[in-house]
Amino acid sequence: MNEVTETKRGKDEAAMVYVSAGSFLMGSETGNADERPQREVTLDAFWIDKYCVTNAQYRAFLEETEAFPPPPSFTRDDFVGPEQPIVSISWEEANAYAKWVGKRLPTEAEWEKAARGTDGRKYPWGEEEPSHARAVYASTEMDISRPSNVSDFEESASPYNCVQMAGNVFEWVADWFDGFYYQTGPAENPKGLEKPTFEVAMAKVPVFAVPGGGNLSLGEVKRGERYEILLRDEDSYKIRFGNTEGWLPRRAGYAWTAKVARGCGWDYIEDSLRCSAREGFEPWYKNFNIGFRCAVDA
Repeated sequence: MNEVTETKRGKDEAAMVYVSAGSFLMGSETGNADERPQREVTLDAFWIDKYCVTNAQYRAFLEETEAFPPPPSFTRDDFVGPEQPIVSISWEEANAYAKWVGKRLPTEAEWEKAARGTDGRKYPWGEEEPSHARAVYASTEMDISRPSNVSDFEESASPYNCVQMAGNVFEWVADWFDGFYYQTGPAENPKGLEKPTFEVAMAKVPVFAVPGGGNLSLGEVKRGERYEILLRDEDSYKIRFGNTEGWLPRRAGYAWTAKVARGCGWDYIEDSLRCSAREGFEPWYKNFNIGFRCAVDA
């Protein structure tokens, strides 16, 4: 068991736990393809919130800054408890809150180390299979209709004493999602891609010289090929295509520009409870299952 040190830091005075520098096992050889290969990753020390950001904390941010409109969850009586986690906010809103309190979103690697410690455990509490006594998730055994308070299930905390790192809500982290990143990412302080990439899932997709398509085609990208995304508008992606730049229509059939979310939401099944499980959502996406916690350098 790791030695746990706690403090309160940041404008929100949230309880934070200390995660010491060193290596841990990241990923899984038995999980999904995007979790492989399992590898040893070394991180600098950092602090991370013991609990997810609450409705009360996020409401204070909105009242002071008026930076964003109230999230959709604030219209639901069963989602606005002051100690429930804030949900239905985009990655941009979570990132803005973190900056407001003098913190940042954790990297994907930091989040996983805080969740599983250094012994490579499958779940924050160990190897025992999930139950509703340990976490909030969807199953046929219990009707779950909303997230619980952030301090519930303290007995299922991670080795670093982070609470609800499995279940209740997914948590936005800093990284762009890349299903192949574990194959090529650095072994020391990985931070994900600097820019999002585009991975083609269809047999082939035409690339146009102008946004929205038309007759000015530059060629085709094929399944499995990956390209840097330069910018995005309502209907198209601008990508680097060979030695030039081109536009792809935004439609089903190829990968999206996702930010990573970790943890598992209350309305998702137990497969996402594993510490190594990964999910990605577009940064403007809002869902009643997605919240966040903050981190700060040690």
